[in-house]
Amino acid sequence: MKFRSAALCVAGAAIVSTLAGAGQANATRPSSLLLSPSAVVAGGTVTADIYCLRPSGAGELATTLAADGLAAPIPLRVVGDGGTGGIGVALRGDGPVGTVPGRYTASYDCWGWIVRAEFTVTN
Repeated sequence: MKFRSAALCVAGAAIVSTLAGAGQANATRPSSLLLSPSAVVAGGTVTADIYCLRPSGAGELATTLAADGLAAPIPLRVVGDGGTGGIGVALRGDGPVGTVPGRYTASYDCWGWIVRAEFTVTN
Protein backbone atom coordinates (compact mmCIF):
# COMPACT_ATOMS: atom_id res chain seq x y z
CA MET A 1 0.00 0.00 0.00
CA LYS A 2 2.82 2.42 0.82
CA PHE A 3 4.43 1.67 -2.56
CA ARG A 4 1.18 2.49 -4.41
CA SER A 5 0.70 5.74 -2.48
CA ALA A 6 4.27 6.77 -3.25
CA ALA A 7 3.80 5.97 -6.96
CA LEU A 8 0.59 8.01 -7.12
CA CYS A 9 2.30 10.89 -5.34
CA VAL A 10 5.22 10.87 -7.81
CA ALA A 11 2.82 10.68 -10.81
CA GLY A 12 0.76 13.54 -9.42
CA ALA A 13 3.85 15.67 -8.86
CA ALA A 14 5.01 15.02 -12.44
CA ILE A 15 1.65 16.16 -13.85
CA VAL A 16 1.57 19.29 -11.67
CA SER A 17 5.15 20.24 -12.56
CA THR A 18 4.42 19.74 -16.27
CA LEU A 19 1.34 21.94 -16.11
CA ALA A 20 3.10 24.57 -14.02
CA GLY A 21 6.08 24.55 -16.36
CA ALA A 22 3.87 25.13 -19.41
CA GLY A 23 2.18 28.04 -17.71
CA GLN A 24 5.43 29.62 -16.57
CA ALA A 25 6.98 29.40 -20.02
CA ASN A 26 4.09 31.37 -21.50
CA ALA A 27 3.93 33.85 -18.63
CA THR A 28 7.51 35.01 -19.09
CA ARG A 29 6.65 37.33 -21.99
CA PRO A 30 6.37 40.85 -20.57
CA SER A 31 3.94 43.48 -21.79
CA SER A 32 5.56 45.52 -24.54
CA LEU A 33 5.16 48.25 -27.15
CA LEU A 34 7.19 48.20 -30.36
CA LEU A 35 7.05 50.94 -33.00
CA SER A 36 8.56 50.24 -36.40
CA PRO A 37 10.39 51.68 -38.04
CA SER A 38 11.93 53.50 -35.09
CA ALA A 39 13.00 56.33 -37.40
CA VAL A 40 10.51 57.52 -40.02
CA VAL A 41 10.38 60.42 -42.46
CA ALA A 42 7.86 63.15 -41.59
CA GLY A 43 4.45 62.18 -42.93
CA GLY A 44 5.47 58.50 -43.16
CA THR A 45 3.74 55.54 -41.55
CA VAL A 46 4.63 53.73 -38.36
CA THR A 47 3.35 50.33 -37.15
CA ALA A 48 2.53 49.76 -33.49
CA ASP A 49 2.75 46.23 -32.08
CA ILE A 50 1.53 45.94 -28.50
CA TYR A 51 1.40 42.93 -26.22
CA CYS A 52 -0.37 43.09 -22.87
CA LEU A 53 -0.26 40.34 -20.26
CA ARG A 54 -3.86 39.91 -19.10
CA PRO A 55 -4.53 39.97 -15.33
CA SER A 56 -7.54 38.07 -14.03
CA GLY A 57 -10.74 40.09 -14.22
CA ALA A 58 -9.26 42.49 -16.79
CA GLY A 59 -11.60 44.78 -18.69
CA GLU A 60 -11.23 46.33 -22.12
CA LEU A 61 -8.08 47.92 -23.47
CA ALA A 62 -7.86 51.26 -25.28
CA THR A 63 -8.52 50.96 -29.01
CA THR A 64 -6.11 53.70 -30.08
CA LEU A 65 -2.51 54.73 -29.47
CA ALA A 66 -2.08 58.49 -29.15
CA ALA A 67 1.25 60.26 -28.75
CA ASP A 68 3.03 63.49 -29.57
CA GLY A 69 4.71 63.03 -32.93
CA LEU A 70 1.80 61.13 -34.46
CA ALA A 71 -0.41 62.90 -36.99
CA ALA A 72 -3.47 61.20 -35.43
CA PRO A 73 -4.16 58.41 -32.93
CA ILE A 74 -3.35 54.98 -34.38
CA PRO A 75 -6.41 52.67 -34.41
CA LEU A 76 -5.57 49.30 -32.83
CA ARG A 77 -7.06 45.89 -33.54
CA VAL A 78 -6.67 42.62 -31.63
CA VAL A 79 -4.50 40.21 -33.62
CA GLY A 80 -4.31 37.30 -31.18
CA ASP A 81 -2.84 36.39 -27.82
CA GLY A 82 0.82 36.90 -28.70
CA GLY A 83 1.50 33.17 -28.63
CA THR A 84 0.84 32.90 -24.91
CA GLY A 85 -2.04 30.45 -24.92
CA GLY A 86 -4.65 33.05 -24.00
CA ILE A 87 -2.96 34.83 -21.09
CA GLY A 88 -2.27 37.95 -23.11
CA VAL A 89 -3.59 40.18 -25.88
CA ALA A 90 -1.68 41.28 -28.98
CA LEU A 91 -2.72 44.51 -30.72
CA ARG A 92 -1.54 46.08 -33.96
CA GLY A 93 -2.16 49.28 -35.87
CA ASP A 94 -0.65 51.55 -38.52
CA GLY A 95 -0.76 55.31 -38.70
CA PRO A 96 1.01 58.41 -39.96
CA VAL A 97 3.59 60.36 -38.02
CA GLY A 98 3.47 64.14 -37.91
CA THR A 99 5.56 66.64 -39.82
CA VAL A 100 7.67 68.06 -36.97
CA PRO A 101 11.06 66.35 -36.75
CA GLY A 102 12.11 65.15 -33.33
CA ARG A 103 12.36 62.25 -30.92
CA TYR A 104 9.07 61.16 -29.35
CA THR A 105 7.86 58.61 -26.83
CA ALA A 106 4.59 56.72 -27.15
CA SER A 107 3.05 54.98 -24.13
CA TYR A 108 0.17 52.55 -23.71
CA ASP A 109 -1.66 51.39 -20.59
CA CYS A 110 -1.75 47.58 -20.37
CA TRP A 111 -4.21 47.28 -17.47
CA GLY A 112 -2.09 49.46 -15.21
CA TRP A 113 1.31 48.44 -16.62
CA ILE A 114 2.61 51.28 -18.81
CA VAL A 115 4.68 50.25 -21.82
CA ARG A 116 6.71 52.78 -23.82
CA ALA A 117 8.56 53.03 -27.11
CA GLU A 118 10.58 55.83 -28.67
CA PHE A 119 10.48 56.87 -32.32
CA THR A 120 12.14 59.59 -34.35
CA VAL A 121 10.56 61.75 -37.02
CA THR A 122 13.12 62.94 -39.56
CA ASN A 123 13.09 65.38 -42.51
